[in-house]
Amino acid sequence: MKTFTLAILGGLCVIASLRAEDLSIRADYPGGNIHVESNDGATVHLAPDLRDNKKDWFYWNFEATAAKPGPVRFVFTGARVGSRGPAVSLDGGQTWKWLGKEAVNYSVPREKSEESFDFDFTKAGQKVRFAMGFPYVQSNLEGFLKENAKNPNLTTSALTTSNGGRPVELLQIGKPGEGVTSVLVGARSHACEALASYVLEGFLDEALSDSPSGIAFRKKYVLYAVPFIDKDGVEQGDQGKNRGPHDHNRDYGPNPIYPEIAAIQNLAVEKKVRVAIDFHCPYLRGDIHEAYHWLGLKVPHEEDNVGELSAWLEEERPLAANTAIPFLAKLAVAEGKTENIPFSWYFSRQPENLLGVTLESPYAQAETVDEARDYGRGLLRALVRTELVGPEPGIARGKGSRAALAKYAGDLAKLHGDPTRAKEVAAESLEDPAAPSVFKAQANLSLSTVALRQKQYEEAVGYARAAAAEPDATAKQKILALIQEATVLATSPESNPEELEAVVRKIEASSFAAPSNRADVYEQASNLYAARDQLPKALEYIQKCGKTCLDWKKSGTLLREAEILDALNKAPEALERRKDVVALLKPQMLPAPKGKSIFLGTMTGNYFDAVVSLPTSTKEEKVEAAQVVLNFPTLPGGLRERVQEWLANNP
Repeated sequence: MKTFTLAILGGLCVIASLRAEDLSIRADYPGGNIHVESNDGATVHLAPDLRDNKKDWFYWNFEATAAKPGPVRFVFTGARVGSRGPAVSLDGGQTWKWLGKEAVNYSVPREKSEESFDFDFTKAGQKVRFAMGFPYVQSNLEGFLKENAKNPNLTTSALTTSNGGRPVELLQIGKPGEGVTSVLVGARSHACEALASYVLEGFLDEALSDSPSGIAFRKKYVLYAVPFIDKDGVEQGDQGKNRGPHDHNRDYGPNPIYPEIAAIQNLAVEKKVRVAIDFHCPYLRGDIHEAYHWLGLKVPHEEDNVGELSAWLEEERPLAANTAIPFLAKLAVAEGKTENIPFSWYFSRQPENLLGVTLESPYAQAETVDEARDYGRGLLRALVRTELVGPEPGIARGKGSRAALAKYAGDLAKLHGDPTRAKEVAAESLEDPAAPSVFKAQANLSLSTVALRQKQYEEAVGYARAAAAEPDATAKQKILALIQEATVLATSPESNPEELEAVVRKIEASSFAAPSNRADVYEQASNLYAARDQLPKALEYIQKCGKTCLDWKKSGTLLREAEILDALNKAPEALERRKDVVALLKPQMLPAPKGKSIFLGTMTGNYFDAVVSLPTSTKEEKVEAAQVVLNFPTLPGGLRERVQEWLANNP
């Protein structure tokens, strides 16, 4: 797939290979939504079809067919494109990926300036679907149900019939019984909020599984799920949000107008629901809208439960995603309001309720739909670990709390400088059959760190593997154990590179490792191969590191790549990497860096090193780069002295 940037001269596009008759637009399929304002083939002006909505919004989903190859610019008025660009499907909506923000000309959020994205059709007759996020419609749900049709833990029925005559699915996972708590979950109260369906699907998938958390969940809970609350809106491609006279999520109370909401309220009474979670997506982009977060009311014991659930989610989420942030509203906001209220308000105020919240999942934080599903799986595991408390005072969670695990981990970390004592404290958990599995995993992680510091590499690897093998270790503990194993293997002078390669592949295959985690491992692997004079492999891994590392590390990674290229006698390529560093950092360094962080201080040193190494740099440019370093207040150790020495030797 290629993207391009149109050249503009005098306000006119100078690239125009398609005519109006060469490009057709349609949205007459499930989830489709678009209004074409104009189409000359090279530029198409579009807008969401708002239908019965009282307020402007941003949902769109359409298919474009090009009669012949050529570039097209798709233009909207106002903020209509997410932070990863549009979602694109080349197979009729079966699979989707982000086009990328590089293809987008963004407007100022919430302003009415134009916003557009560019796409290059590569062959005649090519059909491409574009959407503001990853779609999820009836066929997706049917695919999930088909995959789980033989799962004995799943029962499917109809909750009700929509106003449009569609059956509204109700899924039941597990069975009611003595001591079993009823949980209700739902999604798509606002039809356009499709990423929430992928998060919910992951939640359901984990609840159905035979994993330790799936089995534990079904012992504690019976789950009732309504995947499409606004069933008609999902299939019709409606926005759903702000629908007149009010939308599905403002319909809870004594007189609901939608059959789905009436049926949900009746179901909750019949099944004695005590935990209720509604899955949503927030605004398109900007600020908190690009982070997972909770909405609801600050009912005291429920606020406490949200906090504990979030703390466990910290342990179970993919590391690239944030732990959902609580933004619960004060009770006074809802005082006196009983009609046309949202899901979370309604359920949080039900008698004996333990949890009534909305999870907002950003449209574009997940790079893939699988990452969104994994967030849902992590949420299910976090719910299993969370001991939900009622309004009764004086209830303590004890060793089963996330706070207890955090304290234990902190206590162990303080002892890393005292190996004897660290081993004694860790042994208390490892030798206690009743100690929680997560404590044992943490003890092994700590012992691996201690052994690595003592250069006991074989022992360090063994402890890391033991941590990952703990049956009830958290997702975070397991991925950190893999990263620790890779670190040990990359550090040990006697390790087998094939062992390291195998661990790297496991980390690459895990959706729970963040790109920055992979980057750190790639850097360590590169250093190992460089130390063993296997420079092609060292180059391969440092290039992988450059594609996945945090922004502040990119310049250092490019300089390291240049060093390896020099060692491989590829001086012209090494020179280009150093030029890349200058091009990357110069706008941030001159006239002076903004900020005081040690990361930015490291970047000043990288800028100086790159400028000094370029044969085309003037003496003035080199001195200017040196002064950038010397004028910066927060520098890594030794950098100031190194630059001062260079100035002394280059008067």
